[in-house]
Amino acid sequence: MNNVTRFGPQLLINLLICSLAQPVFAAGKAPTTTSPRAKAAGKKSPAPAVSTAPSAEVIDPAVAAALEMAQARAEAQSLKNQGDTLFRAREFAAAIDAYQKSYATYPDARVLYNEARSLQALGRYSEALGRLNHFAQVAAPEIKAEVPGLPALQADLRSRVAEVVIRINQPDAQVTFHNQPLTVAAGPILVDAGEGLLRVTKEGFFAYERQVKLRGGGSASFDIALGSIERHAQVSIKSRVAGSAISIDGQALAQAPTEALVLPGTHRVVAHREGYSDASTQVILVAGQHRELELNPLEQHPLLGQWWFWAGAAVVVAGGVTTAIVVARHQDGTNGDFSPSIVSGPLSSPLRF
Repeated sequence: MNNVTRFGPQLLINLLICSLAQPVFAAGKAPTTTSPRAKAAGKKSPAPAVSTAPSAEVIDPAVAAALEMAQARAEAQSLKNQGDTLFRAREFAAAIDAYQKSYATYPDARVLYNEARSLQALGRYSEALGRLNHFAQVAAPEIKAEVPGLPALQADLRSRVAEVVIRINQPDAQVTFHNQPLTVAAGPILVDAGEGLLRVTKEGFFAYERQVKLRGGGSASFDIALGSIERHAQVSIKSRVAGSAISIDGQALAQAPTEALVLPGTHRVVAHREGYSDASTQVILVAGQHRELELNPLEQHPLLGQWWFWAGAAVVVAGGVTTAIVVARHQDGTNGDFSPSIVSGPLSSPLRF
């Protein structure tokens, strides 16, 4: 009994040291131990406290953002360098691709300027002017100071493009000019100057096509109404006589070539030019139908309108020579092919306007 009393405290100390030496798990509860006295009392000893210190160092959000931005800038600079190398090698299309990726990674205004010069080298003037205008808006003053010829460059590009407003009665229509797609916006868009076919299409509607000429440095606007194939018919009119004004059912349209949407039924189409006899025809159209017409007004000869010419012709009619001339002119002036779809007549003059 005395030995138990003598070794009891030392035994308790050893048990306590062993309990503190047990490992602490990241997940779950730590193991518990029960002292001899607690066992005798039927109670468990409390578990040692679990450490709440973080296993890894926590990075400040501001520092993390700065590191991420630095990485993006380094990647963007690498892409810009690639673009610069391609530009010097005159591989402008590949340079544009590198510049666009660089700017998407990190927006550096200098990249916009370099991309604009690449687009200019490819003759894509409207895109080049758009990038250059963007550069002028976002570049810091010290960066723009490195481009003293910026206003002159903008003016040169502006002289090569037109500001165009296109209004369409149907959303989501596809627009092309010179076979190049255009993105229609609420306001003016920049389009390379020149002559080409303006085409607007949408499924379930008649296509709109018109040959237009856009003047560099100028502006133009187009109000386009697409007609449903289920409810309308379409007629296109052309003429070999330049300046022929077209009207349908008495309503003036435009100079040929032009086209119009009409309701199904019978319509009268007229081509008129001053100094010429009108050319006209009637067409019957049904819904969903597209018809092409050619109307060529006939030139009027002032000589045939003089009274003294006809008086002289009557005097010598028996000679036959003057009669032959008159008949020849008459036949030449009235000969033509008048079909339901095409109305035409050869010009009495070899001139082409």
